[in-house]
Amino acid sequence: MKYFAEQTIDLHRDQVVQTLTDHRQRRHWQPGFQSMEPLDGEPGTIGATSLLNFKFGDRPFEMIETILAKDLPDSYAVSYVSDQSASISRNTFYETPEGGTLWRVDLEMKLKGFNNLIAMLRPQAFQAQTQGLMKAFADYAAR
Repeated sequence: MKYFAEQTIDLHRDQVVQTLTDHRQRRHWQPGFQSMEPLDGEPGTIGATSLLNFKFGDRPFEMIETILAKDLPDSYAVSYVSDQSASISRNTFYETPEGGTLWRVDLEMKLKGFNNLIAMLRPQAFQAQTQGLMKAFADYAAR
């Protein structure tokens, strides 16, 4: 499944990118986020991998994040792999005429099991979840 989402943020692009790429701030805007543990490579560099830990209710959830490309403040790409899915997120940041930022995410997801069925029946549910995360970030960053 492929789709994109966009979010305008009333904050300069450099500040948006700095906040978004700072994993210490992730718990403030991403529901369920618990921690990030570097696994391989220098954190924040191309090829670096990290274990991301989440908790939804009583259920823990893990995924591996790998930085695929990094051309900040213009763009960066990461992959996320879990036992339920694999995805590539390509993030692009544009300066708006008003001095803010347009953040665009192009996502490619491969889902397994029940999530694959949901994606076939209701792909808009995944798009809405992505848009919700982007809005939560925008609200946090522009506070």
